[in-house]
Amino acid sequence: MRTPVRVFAALAVALAVGISVMAHDRQIGAEWAVSPEQIADAKAYGKPGVEIAPGRMVVDPLPSEDAGRLPLKWLLVGLAAVGAVLAGTGRRRETRPKAGRR
Repeated sequence: MRTPVRVFAALAVALAVGISVMAHDRQIGAEWAVSPEQIADAKAYGKPGVEIAPGRMVVDPLPSEDAGRLPLKWLLVGLAAVGAVLAGTGRRRETRPKAGRR
């Protein structure tokens, strides 16, 4: 496979994989320890907020401790996909027959 095609395919796969992982993290709410939806649900039931520990109430959305590292995760997963595509589409080396004993 030609090098420009390999590079383009690797970048396209990296972009698709990175966006897919980002969408999955956002779907499961990985960036929030207490999401705005949880607070809205608690207020709908008449509570002032979400109780995260006995006696501790959260009334504003609380970001997760790992929220700042999520973009790095998406980037590293995309780079791993680039490596996999480039390794998988590389040229195959010919195997040489080994000189055996008689």
